[in-house]
Amino acid sequence: MTTVAPTSSAKQLSIPLPLSPHTTLHIQTTCLEASTLTFLTTTDPSTAGSLSSLGSFVYAMPNLNNHVQRFQPSEPLSTALYTLSGSIDFATRVAKILARRTELPAYVGCSVAFRGATVEEELEGVRLAVKGVMEVFLDQKKEP
Repeated sequence: MTTVAPTSSAKQLSIPLPLSPHTTLHIQTTCLEASTLTFLTTTDPSTAGSLSSLGSFVYAMPNLNNHVQRFQPSEPLSTALYTLSGSIDFATRVAKILARRTELPAYVGCSVAFRGATVEEELEGVRLAVKGVMEVFLDQKKEP
């Protein structure tokens, strides 16, 4: 099991999306002793000054097969706690990847909006979101 020093403060990141000009991915993540909590949203010039919706909220956890008592990291389990059609797929994808990579349960709140984006642009957003959260997670893991 992975051990991470819990932090009481969230780390915030803003990452420009290279395939979506003028769009920024905002990440707020907190690494707790037994889970990670992450919120994702995007901004672009058309949304400046407006409020974003709550979006989707997903819980994912590593799969422990009770019959074999064997950890199966490639098959995390997830459930949507709150859904919004435009962000549920992105939230589920990020939550499952984080659960697999951290070997801890992951809570992901997501109100990203890729209006008119291609699949490549959305996948780049997933990649950057996971990369940002994992950097924070690994930094927390290194701290005594």
